[in-house]
Amino acid sequence: MVLTFSLVLIALLGAAVVSDLRARRIANALNLLVLVLGLTQAVMFGGGAGGLWHAALGVLTGLAIWFPMFALRLIGAGDAKLMAASSAWLGWQGAITASLVTGAAGGVLGAYWLLRRYGMGRAAHALGLALRDPTQLRMQPFEARERVPYAMAVAVGVLVAWWSVAGENIRRALT
Repeated sequence: MVLTFSLVLIALLGAAVVSDLRARRIANALNLLVLVLGLTQAVMFGGGAGGLWHAALGVLTGLAIWFPMFALRLIGAGDAKLMAASSAWLGWQGAITASLVTGAAGGVLGAYWLLRRYGMGRAAHALGLALRDPTQLRMQPFEARERVPYAMAVAVGVLVAWWSVAGENIRRALT
């Protein structure tokens, strides 16, 4: 059953990535589905109310870490909601792990996006400006197509953390 939920999580995160790549949006319905299924698996495998509490702490941890990033306009609302909803699958410790991995993956993704957009010379100049004035990193509303599809970084972070949370059960299911 853990393997089934793992495949569902992979499919949902894949759908979020595709949506973010195509439209630079992650639908609220998709984030809600991630949340509901995360809570469901937490109750099923976490022992009822204890599992639900563990999942709720995960969601709160995800919100506490990622809502400020949205408020500062460093990521989109859908990305923050995806991380919070995915944290229901992970619990609070998994949410921290996912956030650290997501931040690292997001840095690599952001660097790629900057190089792709500006080329080496202009990217170095833009990074220099951003180091002096971090507000330069904020998303501009008129540049929606050029925003980094951060759902890719979220998916990497969540899947790495999920493997650390459920990996042993998955390995047993595969053997």
